[in-house]
Amino acid sequence: MAMARRGLFYTFLTIYLGDVLGLSVTGTTLLASLSMIANSVSQTLVWGKISDKYQARTSLIVTGETIAAVGYILIYFLHVHLLGIYGTATAAYSIIFGLSTLEFFWSMSNLGWSALMSDLTTIKERGRLVGRISSIGGIGRVVGLSVSGVLYGLGGEAAGFRNGTLFFFAAGIMLVSAGLIWFTTRSKQVFKERRTSRVGIEKNISPWSNFDFKAFYWFLASIFIVGIGVYSILQIFVLYLDSPFGATDFEISMIRNSASIAIIVFSLLAGPLADRVGRKPALGLGLALATATPFLYTFAQNVPQMIIINSLSGVSMALINTCGYLLAADLIPVELRGRLFGQYNAVTYISFGLAGTFVGGPIADFLLHTGATETTAYVSTFQVASIISLVGTLIFTAKVKGAAIRTKG
Repeated sequence: MAMARRGLFYTFLTIYLGDVLGLSVTGTTLLASLSMIANSVSQTLVWGKISDKYQARTSLIVTGETIAAVGYILIYFLHVHLLGIYGTATAAYSIIFGLSTLEFFWSMSNLGWSALMSDLTTIKERGRLVGRISSIGGIGRVVGLSVSGVLYGLGGEAAGFRNGTLFFFAAGIMLVSAGLIWFTTRSKQVFKERRTSRVGIEKNISPWSNFDFKAFYWFLASIFIVGIGVYSILQIFVLYLDSPFGATDFEISMIRNSASIAIIVFSLLAGPLADRVGRKPALGLGLALATATPFLYTFAQNVPQMIIINSLSGVSMALINTCGYLLAADLIPVELRGRLFGQYNAVTYISFGLAGTFVGGPIADFLLHTGATETTAYVSTFQVASIISLVGTLIFTAKVKGAAIRTKG
């Protein structure tokens, strides 16, 4: 449900902010950058500490999702009010700043999920389970993107955002998911007993005094740099598909869904692959694919070719998300799980946020302002993205290979 909500809401929001409300390429990327800065700061400085102190994983998830659901509805009405009084730019920035403020509180849900999954699984079963969860998430994203492709233009240009349908739909999903996690975890004593048992076992096996901080932070650095490369074109890619590539709303959904379908399939394979060949080799393969995919976008001449190439991004994301989480979970001792998972999530989210605003957006806008065509501007950002991702992949290969991985627990 969480991935369905993301696919439903954010893909066409970029187009709405840029094409309908008139923001520049860099302006549209502010949604990601400000939101992820708020997310990263709050996870690292607030929610991670609370999670470790009170072990309140479920409460963080439920509270975060509920606040977000109410916030979405309030932001919609604020945006409509300002659109009628002050015009498109003010309305656009109300969405950006509203969602960024909301992200500070919403991030408690992200932190809660990361810690909770580690609490409830052993190292031996974690790879298989996380892969299945990622695959289910991919199905949710396909559903969300498909629904969004229909609702966005249903009733007129950008009607899905103008009439609030997408805001209300996303809020409803969050409320339902909050209710489900609350009742399924709070009502079963076996859930609590399993979590307590797993935490106790891991404390005995891997005391935090043996934690390899150096390897962990090299790992975070490599993930951050690759993330800067990958995410610098995430929103620009949608703009490129819309124009100059010339894809229709339905074709954009198909192209984006190709990555989601690849995530569904390869998430099921990523966990077993990581168990068989090791976390680091499997993650390294994902990073290598993430490096190659942006460059390959420049060769696509039609929708079928773009679908094939974009599927590779889904494979890379399946490997990076699944194996990256598994590697972090294996490295992090239970006593530091909330705080260090907060840092791991923060690195992922802040690279997502900063990349478009400080790398992809400025490059595209600069080239457009100097007279370059849209094709040249966007293709150049793809090439830069591949170079940056390559640097991160080389750092991972050189610096993280000696990290000690727990094999029990």
